[in-house]
Amino acid sequence: MIEFRVGQLAKLLGVHRNTVTNWIRSGRLQARSTVGRKYLVEGPEFQRFCRDQGISTAVAAELSRAAPHAVMKPIIRQPIKREVYMSEKAIGSVMVVGGGIAGIQATLDLADSGYFVYLVEKSAGIGGVMAQLDKTFPTNDCAM
Repeated sequence: MIEFRVGQLAKLLGVHRNTVTNWIRSGRLQARSTVGRKYLVEGPEFQRFCRDQGISTAVAAELSRAAPHAVMKPIIRQPIKREVYMSEKAIGSVMVVGGGIAGIQATLDLADSGYFVYLVEKSAGIGGVMAQLDKTFPTNDCAM
């Protein structure tokens, strides 16, 4: 028997937790509920489910070899590294309307991507509502 939580299995399989819940409710994954929001599934049943769903057999085999009632440990996956190559000359121009925190961040991101950016704000200063705050939660630091 393999004991798991929906969130742990979802993370391990790379799907959303609602997808795993729907699999259990529809009967595609024959798991039974236990205490503490945990589910139990037979090892061969889990292998069959993985085969039907096209999930890696290595994941199914690793989980099936787990000790009885072992709680699954999520596999730590390496993040996908994507390199972005920017052209030497500017791509074009963009106008960002609003000089609040989101507008300033969007302006910086677009400028880093190689665009000419025009930031338009209706008032004399930028920062939006954040500029009016004295302290911010939870650190109680100065807003600006």
